[in-house]
Amino acid sequence: MSSLLLATLAQQADAGQLQGRVVDSDSREAVVGVVLRASPVAGGTPAHAVSDTGGRFHLQELSPGTWKLVARSLAYHAGDTSIVVGDSVVTVVIGLVSLPLVMDEVVVHARRDAGRRPAAFVERLDLADSPAGADLPQILEQASGVDIRRYGGLGAFSSLSIRGSTSEQVLVFLDGVPLNQAVGGGVDLGTLPVGGVESIDVYRGAVPGRFGGNGLGGVIHLRSRPAGGPALAHLRAQVGAFGTKQLSASVGGRRNDWDGLLLVDYSHSDNDFRFLDDNGTQYNLVDDEWTTRLNSDFDSGRIMVRAARHVADSRVQLSHTQDVSHRGLPGIGNFQALHTRFDTRRRISEVNLFGPMADGRAGYRLKMYRSAERTEYKDLHGEVGTGTQHDRNTTTSTGLRLEGNVLFRGLLATLFGGGHQERFSPERRLDPQPFSPSSRRMGTRAGAEAELSGFAERLLLHAGVQMEHLRDDFADTESTDQIEHTQTLWSSRLGLVIDIVNGWKLQTHVGRYGRPPGFFELFGDRGAVVGNTDLVSETGLNLDAGLLYRGEVTHSGLRLVEVVIYNNEVDDLIRFVQNSQRVSRPHNIGRARLRGIETRARGVLATRLHFEGSYTRQRAENLSPFSFETGKDLPNAPPRRLRSRVTVDVSVLSLHYELSHESRHFLDRANLRPIPARTVHTTGVRCPVGDAISMAIELRNLTDNQVADLWGYPLPGRAAFVSLDIDLSLSRN
Repeated sequence: MSSLLLATLAQQADAGQLQGRVVDSDSREAVVGVVLRASPVAGGTPAHAVSDTGGRFHLQELSPGTWKLVARSLAYHAGDTSIVVGDSVVTVVIGLVSLPLVMDEVVVHARRDAGRRPAAFVERLDLADSPAGADLPQILEQASGVDIRRYGGLGAFSSLSIRGSTSEQVLVFLDGVPLNQAVGGGVDLGTLPVGGVESIDVYRGAVPGRFGGNGLGGVIHLRSRPAGGPALAHLRAQVGAFGTKQLSASVGGRRNDWDGLLLVDYSHSDNDFRFLDDNGTQYNLVDDEWTTRLNSDFDSGRIMVRAARHVADSRVQLSHTQDVSHRGLPGIGNFQALHTRFDTRRRISEVNLFGPMADGRAGYRLKMYRSAERTEYKDLHGEVGTGTQHDRNTTTSTGLRLEGNVLFRGLLATLFGGGHQERFSPERRLDPQPFSPSSRRMGTRAGAEAELSGFAERLLLHAGVQMEHLRDDFADTESTDQIEHTQTLWSSRLGLVIDIVNGWKLQTHVGRYGRPPGFFELFGDRGAVVGNTDLVSETGLNLDAGLLYRGEVTHSGLRLVEVVIYNNEVDDLIRFVQNSQRVSRPHNIGRARLRGIETRARGVLATRLHFEGSYTRQRAENLSPFSFETGKDLPNAPPRRLRSRVTVDVSVLSLHYELSHESRHFLDRANLRPIPARTVHTTGVRCPVGDAISMAIELRNLTDNQVADLWGYPLPGRAAFVSLDIDLSLSRN
């Protein structure tokens, strides 16, 4: 039985045209992005089209005769039929039959109720309208429950916290490839360009199994632009304060049976902003002076190549991304380093194969990847660290993951498994000792997830369990013997979604997660850290519940309301205890309780006024056994955080104003080093310049507020940025 349901009408017009609309055969809603291929039966050049947001498509210049029309979409059965083209416009309505399919890191289970979501509180950040000159940390600051700590301007070291977690407890992925390393320390967001990134998913609380299932703090998933779609060339150019320049160019589309994408991105900033130097004497205002940030320049580049095609009912995707960054490390503001540098090179290659099985009742996905990252730290004048240093560290990792799902009545079951290997190879270039130890982590993972609907599909139950076994091998620097360390991590989660009424849903989730200790914590670093192979994984019990409303897209009214409360209990926190003047050893002696409430809303008033905002109130309480810490706030966890944005459409212009506020918080566990409360104002305008060009101007930190995330590391003051976007269609239709 064909999966295409055709209703053909004819009307008098010019010869050789085929137009129509693609809809879901059940819901009759438009299906976007369907690839249609029309081939003449008698031989000749085929014609291609892609359905738009309304499901419409149009093929022109078709020679009279019989044509074979094939429609393909990743979440639907492929189908074909024959169409006779003559002296009229042939109009067709195509109904596609849905199927469950594992698709690119997202399990797409086609259901009549497309509004259902897993019991995870997820916020998607769309980068299409990202602020002019913004880097990844600045974009992530817009998300609810997320705290960013930066050491300077564009490209500076930046760490991430979700709901008061540490940066090591947050997993970061680029198109499903993990960026966290076994060596530890969290992911430096400053080294990740935004070129080619289309959207960012921020998971707070529940962590789906496809992300490893052990995101103790949460997950950040960076999604790049996929290959294919309408043939389009895109160019973005940005300039701004402090010598900032960004240029991104991409071209993508479809040729024959292949979808492709090529992207090149470059960013630069001198970061020579002025700041108020207190000369290291916080309470003596006499010696304060304005000075310029030195050795803070930053350069980065990205090349991304992607290709994809259908193979029968399956689809294969190939991708390669190469990043490089070169930056100065200026050190603290009152004693700036003039020569210290830090370079990063990263390569990620991956192959994905996914498609349906069992006549569309099941689906599979196979993913293989390899990544390599090399960092080089050069401090030949001893300006930042202790003594002179020139270190080059290389981390390589490979991984494989197989996932399959099956849809049986109201149950969607998923099984997954795989393995990965990571090798960390340090090189001390100034060390006369020729032996450089390397560490290796091998892991295997298996798990299952289930989604069950019931009670007239108003109730959705999610459950998941996962086991991960890790084996670490480390070369001892003293005897050159291999030290082995094994551990097993279990994670489980249970979630419930109740469809109340008129777009309102109740979601709740409980899960247990863990973080394994890194190489530095287990084995040390031949210097200031002595390893401890008796460490166990940090574990946490995460609980959250909330109301969620998603309204229909209308001219005015609320489009999103979210109110969430959460309580996370973390045990066996790994803490470094100083056991001599310059040496520390890690121990499992910490506990923490993270509680809070998150609210956010988005809507439209009178069709021209758009508003959105979020407010978070949290308590990240230190429960460690040390008397001078217990009951105090954890570092870098502001108790209150507010963000609001208002956009007004005036003719063709779009004006916006944004306010960001953080309450007073602390840098240290004893709460002796406070960071004062701060409020930052931003405004901007976006306007079209012709049909294919748009321009945006943004002025940040209007009051020139001298802020800092960390003592001694100032952030830029008032700054202006200009962005120009050009989209050129390469399609002949």
